[in-house]
Amino acid sequence: MKVVHINWCLRYGGIETMLINIANTQVEEGAEVHVCIIDEQYDKDLLHAFDGRVKIHFLHRACQSRCIGFLIRLNYLLMRLQPNAIHLHDSRIYTFLWSRALCRVASVTLHALPTGTIRRGGPIAWLFPFIFKSGNVYYIDKIPRVFAISDAVKKALQKEYQIASTVICNGISTRKFKRRTEHQPSNPFRIVMVSRLEHEKKGQDLLIKAAAQLKGIVHIDFIGDGTSRAFLEKQAQQYQVEGEVSFLGMQAQSYLTQHLCDYDLLVQPSRWEGFGLTVAEAMASQLPVLVSAGQGPAEVTCGNRFGWTFENGNTNSLTQQILYILEHYDTAIAKAKEALHYVQENYDVSVTAKNYLNLYSTTPFKEP
Repeated sequence: MKVVHINWCLRYGGIETMLINIANTQVEEGAEVHVCIIDEQYDKDLLHAFDGRVKIHFLHRACQSRCIGFLIRLNYLLMRLQPNAIHLHDSRIYTFLWSRALCRVASVTLHALPTGTIRRGGPIAWLFPFIFKSGNVYYIDKIPRVFAISDAVKKALQKEYQIASTVICNGISTRKFKRRTEHQPSNPFRIVMVSRLEHEKKGQDLLIKAAAQLKGIVHIDFIGDGTSRAFLEKQAQQYQVEGEVSFLGMQAQSYLTQHLCDYDLLVQPSRWEGFGLTVAEAMASQLPVLVSAGQGPAEVTCGNRFGWTFENGNTNSLTQQILYILEHYDTAIAKAKEALHYVQENYDVSVTAKNYLNLYSTTPFKEP
């Protein structure tokens, strides 16, 4: 099978990590895999993470450019390759496909909870969909096969937009993660959060407030970068927890595979989240995890079965759960060992890649 993955860029993030893992595993399964990057935004270190058999194509579109030259290059590439499956990682890219034959083999993965408007009419919108703030569901009703990364995303897409989808959970290379071997917590208790610094969505502010309530007991490392960094640094000063909180910036995937196991607990306090890739990674590192209830990360932990949950948005609940885990760390380690086996069986990238390959050629939910 010949598969072409298409994404806007290749920067550090959950979508890009998943894309690399999926492409590499699909090559191992015998598929011919191509990856097409639209924008002139890619990290050379991430390029080296691809298996040498994965063929990378660059369209070199300047970010936010309205020049249509890249559309011609994209369609010429696809017509030349004649893929059996075109896997889009943003629904807006579907409007770039000019041939009905290409549209027929297209599929898309919805990587987050659905937001925005499905379609906005007019030729300008068709030519330049990226200039419209249409969320992540633009034209998704026209794409033959829609995949959701979790049950939470699937249910929201059906409820809010009446779009059917198939759940294929994101996968990680579980064997690459070094596992925690220490059974006793550190002093201070070392907590890590790995996510973009977008506090209104990801909830880093809740964790800083919890650090203030647990001053002298915990140290929190935030791994990631984003628009909220200045706000969060100011908040840490306001709550006088500069010594208890560190901002480590963006770190490569290779760093996470080796160093997640150095911590005592991963916390994902997202107010809303479609999945929880870093939660699965922590579970693969045999690290206890604490997540907000009712969101995608809690789906990964099966509620409190393979981790702990706290009341979404409630700092006191978050603080109480951190203290409970610290005081019952033997139980936390035992649960983390069970979580490791669960994530290996259900969230390994080999399972994800095979599921995609099997479903690319199935009868689509709708004809384009």
